Amino acid sequence: LKERMKTMNVALVACLNIRVDPPDVIKPSPCARMECWVDPQMMSPHKALETIGKKLEAQYRRWQPRANYQQGLDPKVEDVKKLCDNLRKEAKDERVLFHYNG
Repeated sequence: LKERMKTMNVALVACLNIRVDPPDVIKPSPCARMECWVDPQMMSPHKALETIGKKLEAQYRRWQPRANYQQGLDPKVEDVKKLCDNLRKEAKDERVLFHYNG
């Protein structure tokens, strides 16, 4: 338990590009649609991304309620670098958990 408490900073990065298919890939049918038990096709892309971010954070908070959580929702590369640099500075000798989905 003490080792788990060393993770005090968590970065949740989701690069989902909702409703944007990759140009070189044909999407199979059927395919997975849910993210954090949310169907992003049922709401606007921005609202879906916010909802997914909140649900993902809630899932992590069950395991580590006192951690500092930072979300990066469809960020640019520079934003991810800045987020990582800031969390690493804050963490000092502690662990930083980096969750990426994209």
